[in-house]
Amino acid sequence: MQNNVQIPENKFIEDLGTGFSYINFDRSTQEITDESGARSAIIAGSQYRVENPVTKNKVIGIVIEDNYPNVNDILRKGVLNNADPDFVSFNAFVINVQTECDNESVL
Repeated sequence: MQNNVQIPENKFIEDLGTGFSYINFDRSTQEITDESGARSAIIAGSQYRVENPVTKNKVIGIVIEDNYPNVNDILRKGVLNNADPDFVSFNAFVINVQTECDNESVL
């Protein structure tokens, strides 16, 4: 995962033409000033590399793997107590990723 990456187009899925795609979450347009002056740039708040073909399950899996390396521990906590704060936070995170994929029409 990379954070705050400047991307060429406002696309959720950016096919790299190499058998992989970048998945661009939390895209926004920002004004950037550099040596060439002020300009608008599209920034991906977080970017993940996913093997093609991109599917909702692949995206969710990569995002969880990158953000929750201890996912098995969190899931065990949730089995024992579904009100555990770590599990509740994890569950909300996963729902957010699923919703983003649905909003971007990733199947």
